Amino acid sequence: MGINSSTSDISGHHEKIRRFFDLSLREHPASSPAIVGWSTVETQRLRFKVLSEIADLTGTRILDVGCGVGDLFGYLQANHKEVDYLGIDLHSGMVAHATRKYPEGIFLHQSLERVEETFDYVFVSGAFNLRVDDNEKYLQTMIQLCYSAAKKGVAFNLLSRYAPNDSIYLDLYYYDPGIVFSYCKKIAENVMLRHDYLSNDFSIYMYK
Repeated sequence: MGINSSTSDISGHHEKIRRFFDLSLREHPASSPAIVGWSTVETQRLRFKVLSEIADLTGTRILDVGCGVGDLFGYLQANHKEVDYLGIDLHSGMVAHATRKYPEGIFLHQSLERVEETFDYVFVSGAFNLRVDDNEKYLQTMIQLCYSAAKKGVAFNLLSRYAPNDSIYLDLYYYDPGIVFSYCKKIAENVMLRHDYLSNDFSIYMYK
């Protein structure tokens, strides 16, 4: 399946994401989940837990796309043994914070389309939620890139269109779980949709 967005489209979306996190870095400390758009530590960890339930991660190599300040690395270190982790992020400031917060981790200032290696699993937590010019097209492109970088599977979460009205923010994008599932099925035969852990969030597992 071909990629649906041009390189210039991706670059434009990435630049908007960088500007958003320029502001976030000024407004929030690295210790707060708000720096990467999460409301509480508890919901952030729940999302990490759900992503990590894609499979037994023991001895696997994981790519964390949009790693932010590295908190998924911290979760994996505490809950999953023998995981080889690499985090990448579009924002150099986020990577600097992650490196200081978790000096034992490996974090790179790099975009997904420049990743040339493959990993057992590719994880994405919240990195596709910021509203851009065409979220559906951008998401499809990024899903294909994630799937190409994975040997065993991809796990990502998104905000859901079924979110309660009091939890909706205008600068974020809320996806239709059924549409996302259908698109993923065009790429992978074995796909799982989970909408059972938070009212405003869902996760997708794609297996190879």
